[in-house]
Amino acid sequence: MSLSTNTRFGWSRFLLIAGILLLLEGGGNAQQKSPNGGFAGRATTQATDTLEPETTPSISGITLYPATLVGGNASRLKVTLTQAAPAGGVQVTLTSANHAMVTAPASVTIAKGHTEASVELATVAVTASTSVALTASYNNSTAGASLTVNPSTAAPFTVKLQPVSLSIDPGSSGSDQVVTTAGAGFDNSLTLDASNPPEGVTVSFTPSMIAAPGSGTSQVSVSVDNTVAAGKYSIKITASDGSITRAATLRLTVGGGSSSGPVGPIIGCSLKMNGHKYQAVEFTMNEAATVDFNAILYFGATCNPKQWADQFGFGQSLTLGVGLSYTFWFTDFPDQPNTSAIWQLGNQTSQCVDYTVAPDC
Repeated sequence: MSLSTNTRFGWSRFLLIAGILLLLEGGGNAQQKSPNGGFAGRATTQATDTLEPETTPSISGITLYPATLVGGNASRLKVTLTQAAPAGGVQVTLTSANHAMVTAPASVTIAKGHTEASVELATVAVTASTSVALTASYNNSTAGASLTVNPSTAAPFTVKLQPVSLSIDPGSSGSDQVVTTAGAGFDNSLTLDASNPPEGVTVSFTPSMIAAPGSGTSQVSVSVDNTVAAGKYSIKITASDGSITRAATLRLTVGGGSSSGPVGPIIGCSLKMNGHKYQAVEFTMNEAATVDFNAILYFGATCNPKQWADQFGFGQSLTLGVGLSYTFWFTDFPDQPNTSAIWQLGNQTSQCVDYTVAPDC
């Protein structure tokens, strides 16, 4: 509140006495006697204090802390005035453009003598990033800001395998377990499936569905036909509620022959080395031995003899130690997955290894 003092001098006043007009000048005196007695008039200096009209505060702006968050968490909205609130305070109206997603109180009061106040905003979980406009209004002044609500990066449920790998010979079968765990707030049943088993490999689940809320265990049965080539395969085990799908990878190793003899099963794989990928195999020696070695590489995935690409070993003898693991690979055709190979090592001869699908060594 401010005061303005105006000093005004009465330069003239008029006195009417018995029909006589007297002129009185400020700062002086005048006296006139009349037949009926006397009357004296005096001009005086007058001071008047004038109170200027008090200005009304308006909204300077609103601020969000934070302005971006994951749905389900809270933000704060702060309203700032252009000047301190007067006696009785100021009530600012708040509006959310999407009240179902971002809930704001109807108003916030800024107390007398203060310029700001804040309130909490509640949000809900979302599946897609959304911006919601928030508005503060008072006395014909308005300010706004947008709150961005993002979906959670936390998985609604998880899938894992126990164990993560199986070794099965052609013509045999094996079993595994898939375990699903529902996250907070998730409450749906999950359907289990195997999305990419190689030809000749059958995967089944008992049960095939995990009941709501989505936590449970299922037995995984894996059968490998006699026609399946030796090698390492990756099978994606999935769980889905119809809209969200999560997966775990089962690493299946199919043997390249009998485990009896000095050379263990030969497993085809792609070897990553020096920034390139090479056509390779892995095996372990059951006993120390000198064995003959040969490998033939073909263009295409079917080991077609008419598509011969390369050869090494040529039946030469190698002396290999017991209990040691070995990796052999072709060097002249790096980064060419559309190839295949047959490997011969002592008592083991691999089936056709298809490098279009062979896993990494």
